[in-house]
Amino acid sequence: MKYCPQCNKQYSEAWLTFCTDDGSILREDLTPAADPNWDPRIRETKYDDPSESATQWLPRDTPADHGWMMPSEAAPVVRSPSERPWQPPPPPAQPQVSSSPPGTAIASFIVGILGVMIGLACWVPVPGIIALILGIVALGQMRNAPNSTGRGLAIAGIVMGGVNLGIIALGILWLILSAAFG
Repeated sequence: MKYCPQCNKQYSEAWLTFCTDDGSILREDLTPAADPNWDPRIRETKYDDPSESATQWLPRDTPADHGWMMPSEAAPVVRSPSERPWQPPPPPAQPQVSSSPPGTAIASFIVGILGVMIGLACWVPVPGIIALILGIVALGQMRNAPNSTGRGLAIAGIVMGGVNLGIIALGILWLILSAAFG
């Protein structure tokens, strides 16, 4: 038999080591006569009904300030803003950094390379025009998202598209001049 030295409540469960009312360490192997703080009126029976005797040890009155209390028995805690416990501030917002360049910058670069290669062989202006348009669109998208990457690819696509159109313009000028001066 175990009992609490604070509230003199008896416990027959072997697995309990602390009082469920006030949290005190339970004393063991002491008889009531040997303990000077023993109170024979541990919990007086309020009901004579035998079905109630099994639950007489349950707390029915308001526990002490330091005693254990069911969460449903506790009064709701309402605090004013000045009494609220300290909470850490939220972390600062991280800037959004895109890890890959936009697709239009990559497309401008690839079409620009194809335009230079085709421009040297076939004198077709379409890839150069497409590379210029895609590069300008990519730079416009990057202006709206300042942390985006791929600016170099867009500029390279614009330059190679311009080189393609320049090669074709020089080829057309050479044809005109050779036809005129024979």
